[in-house]
Order: sequence, then C-alpha cells, then structure tokens
Amino acid sequence: MCSARFFFFALACVLVSSAAVADDTIPIASVNDNRAPAGVLRKGLLTLHLEVRPAVWYPEKDGGPHLTVSAFSEEGHAAQIPGPMIRVPEGTEISATIRNLLDHTVYIHGLGPRSTTSAPPTPADPSTAPDPASTLEIAPGAVREVHFKSGSAGSYYYWGSNDRQSLLMRSGTDSMLAAAFVVDPPGARQDDRVFVLNTWLPTGGTGFNTLPTINGKSWPYTEHLDLRVGDTVNWRWINTSDADHAMHMHGFYFQVNGVGDQDHFAAYKPAERPTVVTQEMPPGATFDMAWTPERPGHWIMHCHFTIHMMIGDLPNYPVSDTYTPENAGMAGLILGVNVLPAAKPSSASSVASAAQVHRYRLLVRDRPATTRTFAGYSFDLVKPGHQTPSNELPPVGDPLVLTRGEPAEIEVVNQLKEPTTVHWHGIELESPYDGVPGWSGDATHSVPPIPPGGTFVARMTPPRAGTFIYHSHWHERKQLGAGLTGPLIVLPPGEQFDPASDKTFLFTRDGTDGTEPLLLNGIPQPAPIPLTVGTRYRFRFINITPVDSDLTYSIVDASGTPAQWRAIAKDGRDLSSDQTSPKPAHEDYLAVGETRDYFFTPDKPGELYLHAVAFQRMWISATLVVSSPQK
Repeated sequence: MCSARFFFFALACVLVSSAAVADDTIPIASVNDNRAPAGVLRKGLLTLHLEVRPAVWYPEKDGGPHLTVSAFSEEGHAAQIPGPMIRVPEGTEISATIRNLLDHTVYIHGLGPRSTTSAPPTPADPSTAPDPASTLEIAPGAVREVHFKSGSAGSYYYWGSNDRQSLLMRSGTDSMLAAAFVVDPPGARQDDRVFVLNTWLPTGGTGFNTLPTINGKSWPYTEHLDLRVGDTVNWRWINTSDADHAMHMHGFYFQVNGVGDQDHFAAYKPAERPTVVTQEMPPGATFDMAWTPERPGHWIMHCHFTIHMMIGDLPNYPVSDTYTPENAGMAGLILGVNVLPAAKPSSASSVASAAQVHRYRLLVRDRPATTRTFAGYSFDLVKPGHQTPSNELPPVGDPLVLTRGEPAEIEVVNQLKEPTTVHWHGIELESPYDGVPGWSGDATHSVPPIPPGGTFVARMTPPRAGTFIYHSHWHERKQLGAGLTGPLIVLPPGEQFDPASDKTFLFTRDGTDGTEPLLLNGIPQPAPIPLTVGTRYRFRFINITPVDSDLTYSIVDASGTPAQWRAIAKDGRDLSSDQTSPKPAHEDYLAVGETRDYFFTPDKPGELYLHAVAFQRMWISATLVVSSPQK
C-alpha cells in the first residue's frame, strides 16, 4: 500500500495535469446541493430523462484544479455532481430513460423499487457484484427505459459504473457517478437536507487514495449552513463512496432516525432511536438524523478518519489556498454549521454557576522514545495541587476527570515547535472552546490555533457524566497519530475516580494510515491488568485510531468462551434500560471517535484475555488476571 503522502503527490500531478490539458468542449458539472428533485411529478407519476456524459468537475473552488469525470444530468440541463436527485412520495410510479453519451458501455444500478426492513441492512460485501437482473447495461449512444414503483419510504441512491463490479470497486472516471434517491412518507414535509458522500478514486488506487466530498465539494468549499438555536434539523446522509465514514458532530448529540442502503431502509421506533455524537456509515450505507442546536456559534460535522478531513498539510497538494495556518489545513468530508441566536431570545435568565471552578494545566510536549513507547508528542496533565510537570511522559494523555455540573478551566500550554489545538470530543460546550482552529467561535471572531509557546484556556461545565475524549485537532495526520489524545471522564457529583475499579481502554496507532501497530493506552504490549472476583468494574472503551471503523473487541477465557458484561453507555450517554441487559463480551465494535462503557464483574479467578482486532486484521491483546478477594 502506498503512503498517503505518496498518493497526494500523485493526486497533485493528476489534478495539475488535468487542469493543463482539459478539453474546453467538455461542459462543466454544476454542484448539486440536493434541494430540488429531478423530473416532472404529476398525478402520482414521475417522468425523468437522465443522461450519462463526460463533465469537468471542480472538487474545490470553481476555476481551480479539476478532473474530467463521468456524470449524470437531466436531459437539456448541465451535468450534476452528485447526480440529479430522485425524490418522490411513497407509492409514486416512476418512468425514466437513461441515455449514454459516453464512448463506452455504462452500467446503471439502483433504478428499482425500495423496501423496508425490520433490522438495519447488512453492509455490502466489497467482493459482491450487483445483481445482473437489476443492472441496466447501456451501450454508447443507446437509451434504456425503466418503469417501476418507488417502494417504501427511506434514504437510498442510484449509481453508475464502467463495469459490473460493486460500488466499492469503482475508480477513475466513474467514481462520481452517484445520486440520492429519497422516498418520502405520504404527506411528509420536505424540510430536511440531503448530503451525498463520495470520493474520487484514481484508477489503481486504494481506500487511502481518495479525494472525499460532500455534495460534490471538499472543505472549505463544502456548503456552510446557517441555522438558529432551537431549530429542529433533519439531515439525510448517503454514502456512495468506497469507504466507511465515522460521522462525528461537534458540540451536540443527534438522534439516528433510521439506517439503510441502496435498496432497503429500516426506520427506528421513536423509543429505539440511538442518540450519539458519532455514527458509522459502511460503504453504501445511509442514515437519517435529527438534532436541535442549543448554543450559537460555529460547529462542524465530519468524518473522523484523518485521511478524510486533513490533507492540506501535504505540500504537494495543488490547492494553494486550502492550507492556511489558521485552519490547520482541514479538507474533505467536513460540513460547516453556523448557529445563530434564536429569533426570539428566551425569557429565561442565565444564572452563572456559583460552584468552585476546577482548574487544570495541560502541557503539550515532545516525547522521546522509551523502551516501551515510540517517540512522539504527549499531553502532560498537571492536576490540581501539583505544580510541576511529569518527568516521564505518558504515551497518551492521563484521564482528565471532571464532575457533571461543575465548571472547569483547562489551560493548554503549547510547548511544541508548531501550532496545536485541543478538541473536547463529545462534550457539550460553547463554540470558542471547541478547538477547531480558524472556525470555532462565531461570524465575528474565530479562535486561532495555539502558537508555539502560547496558551489557551478552555472553559466548560459538563452537563452529563460519561466517557469522552480530548485530542489534537491540528494536523491530526501527524499530532493525533503521535499521541496527542487522552480520555476525558465526567463523573456524577460526589463520586471520586478510582483507577482500581475504573478501567479505560483507549485504542490508537502510532501513525496515520492504519498500517502501524494497534496500541492500547499508547502501548503495543500492555502489561497484565489485575482484577478481583466479585468487584464491579467500569470498562471504558475508546477508539481514536486514524481509520479503524471496524475495530472489534472481546473478553474471553483460555478456551475462547466469552465472559459476560453489561453495556451501559455509548458516546458518553447512558443507554436505555432495554439496551443494558447482560450479554456475552464478544466482538462488540467501535467506530473511530466512538466510546462505549460496560459494567463487568468477574466471577471466578483465573486469566481472561482482552482481544481487539482492527483494520487489516491488526490485533492487540491484554491479559486480565483475576484473583480471589483477600480475606
């Protein structure tokens, strides 16, 4: 596998070359924000005339570097990326034609009826080709007709390819041949937004060789949304790319209303809708979400894979104004949200908390290599009552322990030779302290990164107890992979953190592309973990690896039989009672940016084994040594 740096050097050459030799006769594709449906809908019949044609596509600023790709268009209209959105009420008859204006055969998928399921669809198998019976093969210059009913309500898509391989195997010019297909319940209001995630993949590339986009653009050229405090916001996310995405919201929780794929959709019952800050999307998956912004300011929702949001630090990337010292070179799958104050300010008065402010210092330091850890960076947490930093730096940050409802101030001191910033992942706080350089704040003032030798004080009053994360949001391709992360634990009032019974398992890698060793709490070979029979432990699992959305973990005995535990929280939020029954501790999973909590009580002495497996079958194991209680 080539490195990300090598790829983007190659991508720069492709884009620059493409810009130099572009054919002026090829029309420019317009960006489709998925607000207007395609076709003509009359008396329950949608008539739609589609074309597949070559088009010039600007993934970032208009007039900048560009690519020539295949794109969908409506007949008589400009090509669109993503393609024209099909949006109809449930039960609509659809009559469509597709004309192939390319110089080669094209295969169209997803123009057929949809159905609901009682359970979330199984993610697509990358090796499985689409069903030939539902694939439209269209020769150059030919036209095909299809007639079908829309089927059940949900978020779906249709797509095209140069061959019969699966959605995950597309590359080159057909990478962007995809479009939303939304079926609304009868009489439903269409006040939501639809976001199609897609990636351009060069021929012969891999999952790391992509230019990721939201509705055809890469940050900072993705759409920036204006909302107001108190608005009810409904979004549909559709993943037509070759990769997983871990979609993470800053500053707020959101509710997942349903999940689906190309042909199926499962809507959750209201009482079963997960409330999360991070939602995994396998390739070809969709999900619907709702949220209500409660605080004004600038926020983002983004894929938490470092390769999908941080490319501006690569010097050979050809877009000169994507990288700036203010925005940490962020690019890719990032959606900007500007939340304005409520139109009618609340009459409720804001009363400042009289509780004592808990103050901490977080030093950002270079870390030399040791016999157990790699060289890199460290968060050195100077706790209240201590004045001096640590002599031996931890491979990842120590737990930062706060209390629900009690204000805290964390002074971040940058002792590196480069800028940095800290994001408080999953915490509900005010925008200026969110840690996204050049964006956090509001329309009049964005917070800059912390310069070398500089400081910044983050203020927060956590409204809930749970497991969260603090980590760098500056050049995460480098800093996050080099150790700038740690667990952020919020306890209920009156509780004290006891590391003997409260165990954190934080998964990282010493690197950025998923090929480096998997680390547990920053260590490649963890020391045995002592436990006692009959003691109830809280296990906190955190995935802050660069790309490991499929990280699974188990606790088993020597025979491979799983132990029993009880899931109690996800993303720092307590689960409902019907989700917390005891279950085998076998192959639960964490997407990047997720946390999960469990209660675990060992019932007999002996050795147990915590096994974790991630991308490319990288694995790590820790021994849990269970002893009888001392008399």
